[in-house]
Amino acid sequence: MALLMIMVVALTGLAAPAAAEWTIDLYGGAAWLPPADLDVSGSDNTRASVQGSLLDIHTDTALTVGTRFGYWLESVPFLGFDLDLFYMHVPIPKQTRSGTARLTGEFLDRPISVSINGTASIPDATLPLLGFAPEIRLRWPLMVDNAFPKGRLQPYLSAGPAWAFSLDNEELTVELGGKVGVGLAFSLARWIALFGEYRYIFYPGMELTDRNLTYKADIKTHSVVLGLSLRF
Repeated sequence: MALLMIMVVALTGLAAPAAAEWTIDLYGGAAWLPPADLDVSGSDNTRASVQGSLLDIHTDTALTVGTRFGYWLESVPFLGFDLDLFYMHVPIPKQTRSGTARLTGEFLDRPISVSINGTASIPDATLPLLGFAPEIRLRWPLMVDNAFPKGRLQPYLSAGPAWAFSLDNEELTVELGGKVGVGLAFSLARWIALFGEYRYIFYPGMELTDRNLTYKADIKTHSVVLGLSLRF
């Protein structure tokens, strides 16, 4: 994050005093999470010590929405910066999987258990992910003319760190990960554009605590979003 801020300050200083092109984006779409193992540790409802894993947990297609505030430098028009604020609503369907430790407890405020023979009964639940990502963006102007000097069609790339918030036992926790994206914007007029974007957001070793059990997993999300961009 320190490196990102140094780059922002340095490049902004090089661009001064030129004006910037400011943008406000609104978007929505779908997200997919690959199956993942869920490590479990702590003590369950019977006060028994637990150390094991729930294997190959599946999720359904998630909903994602968000907004992004950014600007493009005038003197370096292919370079920009933004702050992306996003939310994911990830449904976890009821399923039976394998577990490596016997337990009886809660997961996302729903009862969960692993029998002595390793059968894990996973309840239906919803995992909310609220996060933000400061990013560096690069774009390539296409279909350039007098009406659209920065290009009517703009392929772009974005990358940066990403933070996610979760509420564990009524305490707010923050997880650090990363985000990369690739998209294509098409201007309807100088002040408005439509865009489509693929994004990959990941949180290695994300933790969630419910009662006395702590769950840990590598969260990886693939998203496709469509949106509207206001430019001024």
